[in-house]
Amino acid sequence: MPLNVHKGLKKQAGFTLIELMVVVVIVSVVTSISILSLGSSDQKKRLSQQNQIKTLLTFVRDQSTFDRKLYLVVPKKEGLTTYVFSDNVWKVSPKVDFLAWQPGLAFRWTVDDVFADKQQLPEAGWMAWPTGDVLEGEIVFWVGDWNTKPKKEDRVRVSWDGLLRFDSATDTATQEGG
Repeated sequence: MPLNVHKGLKKQAGFTLIELMVVVVIVSVVTSISILSLGSSDQKKRLSQQNQIKTLLTFVRDQSTFDRKLYLVVPKKEGLTTYVFSDNVWKVSPKVDFLAWQPGLAFRWTVDDVFADKQQLPEAGWMAWPTGDVLEGEIVFWVGDWNTKPKKEDRVRVSWDGLLRFDSATDTATQEGG
């Protein structure tokens, strides 16, 4: 007859307090990491959009200088469309790709409608001249949709002057004040 060495021990039913505490700590850490990664996702999205806008405007200015033609960047609800004045007609530029807005972001912009009317532009936007000059402007965007009023801390402003010098506050994706 075999000896039962564990004869005096009772079978354990359930978990010990230490095991439960370890599980709670692990779940807390995983939850904290997921919450932090979601927050940084919005910041990455805003920074990416900001860089795309700056890159497009710089490329259009350079292309205008290189081609010796007028270019026009037009903001729309879907994104930025670029036109070129060629053969006395404004056409969508084959050299500059359409820049779609990032999903989950909403936008507003400042354009000079009076300038567009005087110059008989197809739409109001920001002109780039072969001299390297650019019509100044501003784009503000935020996480949300077009119908929500953005929180102050969620807004990002990209603005530039006639020489396409970007506002230094936007170089680090600093949010707009006021």
